Amino acid sequence: MFSRIISTVVALGCASLTATYAQVGITPYSTQGIGNLTRPGLVHNHSMGGIGVGTGSGLNINYVNPAMLYKNTLSSFDVAFSFERTTQRRNDESAVINQGGINYGVFAFPIVANRWSAALGMMPYSTVGYRQEEELGTGDDGVPARRVREGSGGLNLVSFSHGVRIYKNLAVGVRLGYLFGGIVETRSIFLTNTPGLTSVYEDQLYYSDVLIEPSIYFGQKIGKRTSLNLGVVYQPATQVRATKDVTFASQVSGARAPVPGQDIVSDERRDVRLPQKLSAGLSIDQYLKYTIGVDVTYQAWEEFESYETGQNEGMQNSFGLSAGGQFIPNASSINSYLARVAYRLGGHYRNLPFAVNGQQITEFGIDFGLSLPVSNLSSINLAFEIGNRGTTEQGLIRENYARATLGVTFNDRWFIRRKFD
Repeated sequence: MFSRIISTVVALGCASLTATYAQVGITPYSTQGIGNLTRPGLVHNHSMGGIGVGTGSGLNINYVNPAMLYKNTLSSFDVAFSFERTTQRRNDESAVINQGGINYGVFAFPIVANRWSAALGMMPYSTVGYRQEEELGTGDDGVPARRVREGSGGLNLVSFSHGVRIYKNLAVGVRLGYLFGGIVETRSIFLTNTPGLTSVYEDQLYYSDVLIEPSIYFGQKIGKRTSLNLGVVYQPATQVRATKDVTFASQVSGARAPVPGQDIVSDERRDVRLPQKLSAGLSIDQYLKYTIGVDVTYQAWEEFESYETGQNEGMQNSFGLSAGGQFIPNASSINSYLARVAYRLGGHYRNLPFAVNGQQITEFGIDFGLSLPVSNLSSINLAFEIGNRGTTEQGLIRENYARATLGVTFNDRWFIRRKFD
């Protein structure tokens, strides 16, 4: 029965991969750069604080560090769905936002068993979502006006990754990714008196280019069954192609149909510089028993060059720290199903690249979850995250969020020739 349930969920996930991905992680601070960057990783990573650079096994896809893909000796498919509820507060004002949908889809398969594996995946890279209002006062004509600035969209990453073991427990990997997506910003000016004239400028900025992430992994036995693992993933600075379109439209308030927009800028192309990023991870594990690990990530956002000015827009270098682990009481237990469950716990801290009024925005979260084993070494994975972002000081916004993610990992021996005696 479990295998039929998994197959149904997988089929639904495959049919939906062309749909809009889950818009979780939306924040009003995403006005800068390319938006709020999505933390890399699958459900099992997020339930351990996001660790994965130096952590991995053959039962879950090693997406964070491609070098560890060689451990995936089975063909695997992983799809996940997320739901997030965020409460935003500023002074005495508050708002609640609900968001969710498909989170990602990743497929991994061995090419040479225990030596070389590959993975295909698609997931969000960044998300944008904000709304700002400003009273402009009265002009020379004595008519008060209000300006509204809204942004939406984000970038996605389609990737093809390889991990190759070159000597004992030393492996190298690479992720080739195609980054694409659009960010739309609308600036509207409303005349407060009705009827009045509304002027709307819409900027559409579309990104598309290739990203490369080389990586390395090394493992060393430090006991009869215990291993020490180290991983490093590097993303070099990249010039990403961007195309901009700007339209302008105006209409009288209360009109039944808007006036068609006029193109002000059409197909204007420039490069945007994404800064280099370095991630390192360290873990200690005992296969099918426990894992404890920590990851650190640094990205030089002061080197970012925007589309508009070629400057970094006041962004600051970011730093992230993740720590967590998992524990399986008895993976081979016959009498107790709960003893075969993987229990996970972790936490993360991020110094985000966004800076408002000279103050850098931070994020902190507690993560936990579990993996429910089903037939054929497959599993149903759950991850929960409770955290906060920003502050109410200096009139800024503090966000408290709760996120739940449901994922399915389907493992099987596809593409492997069976042998008969």
